[in-house]
Amino acid sequence: MMSRISTARWSERHAALSVCVGSYFAVRLAQLLVSPVVPSLRGAFGASRGAVGTILTGMWLVYACVQLPSGAAGDRYGQRRVVLAALGGTAVAALALAAAPSLLAFGAVALLLGMGAGLYYTPATALLAARFEDVGRVIGIHRVGSQAAGLVAPALATLLGARFGWRVVLGSGAVVTTLLLGVLLRRGPSAPRAVARTDGGTAVRPRQVAAVLSRPPVAAAAALATVGEFAALATLSFLPTVLVEAHGLPLSTAGALFGAYFVVVTALQPVSGWLSDRLGRDAVTGALFAVGAVGYAALALGTTRAAALPAVALVGVAMACGPPVQSRAVDALADAECGVGFGAVRTAYILVAALGPVVVGTLADAAGWTAGIGLLAAMLAFAAVALVGARLGGRGRRPTHGSSSDRYRPSRPSETPWRFSPPSPGR
Repeated sequence: MMSRISTARWSERHAALSVCVGSYFAVRLAQLLVSPVVPSLRGAFGASRGAVGTILTGMWLVYACVQLPSGAAGDRYGQRRVVLAALGGTAVAALALAAAPSLLAFGAVALLLGMGAGLYYTPATALLAARFEDVGRVIGIHRVGSQAAGLVAPALATLLGARFGWRVVLGSGAVVTTLLLGVLLRRGPSAPRAVARTDGGTAVRPRQVAAVLSRPPVAAAAALATVGEFAALATLSFLPTVLVEAHGLPLSTAGALFGAYFVVVTALQPVSGWLSDRLGRDAVTGALFAVGAVGYAALALGTTRAAALPAVALVGVAMACGPPVQSRAVDALADAECGVGFGAVRTAYILVAALGPVVVGTLADAAGWTAGIGLLAAMLAFAAVALVGARLGGRGRRPTHGSSSDRYRPSRPSETPWRFSPPSPGR
């Protein structure tokens, strides 16, 4: 009997993880399909680069701002319901985006797309953290969905755009998201269940959020996440351009290396999370940042084609820092504030990190790519040194399965099926 219960529990948890990976792929794909069709948008609406850039910036800013309320909504109404709302909202927004009759309408719907996609990640992470002991490994596997979307979006846009046009490209995001929504609804409970409400879901006050973010462990996690995300967004925006302009690569080769970058990041997400569970969050984060500092320095100082490949590989390794950094934030939060607290951390670091493309691009305009990319190398090196100093000073933390992970283990497995039911009031 015990073996049967354990097998069922294993199946429920891993089914939840599988669906979450697919859901993250779907919502991120809908967002990432916008960038490849920018030239077509400019031709269709007669829009300037600045206008389209403003729309994309607005979409990502809304995405960042929704992280906190999505965590609160997950605490109040149950993570499964919020994940369903995120998929449904993203599907509707992607479909409306494909049918937008004007640039103004396109911009307004893009904000809705940012809102729908922004609802997803925080409650989904809280849902998975409640079901698994190795939070870092699970976050790493979950994030594979996002990185895989980065690989698929350009190819899908090229294949569909050349034959059917940009509207079909954007509509394909709605199709994929709707498919995942159907999977979730099919696996969900047949009847509504009682909604668990926690303090985190009933009241979100600025003072309480500020108090959570100001706690040293949470603030440190948010700072590390800001460094990683700042570098990641700048890399996503400018890596192909740097390879073409600073290293003299043809555009096709630069595109191939950009794809290889995504392959490295995608493959290492589960690995970095697993290592952080075994070796400690700070040790793995510091090592990844140190590798990234070397990679960015090679990109900034190297001017030959031979230097480009290893530099891109090292940068890809460093950008697998998401799982250990985000796990550090989850470790620092109490059970009752996991949804709201993690949402607040994500809102804070994404908003600041969104400045990465602007800062690096402006610095590159003023002083060249050596200065722009060199800034990223300096930031990661400083963060790595700070982590080493904290560890040597006795402030480094190595989570154990008896502390942080036990806190997220459901106390009554039979009452927490994979179907994304709301956590019990004690969670």
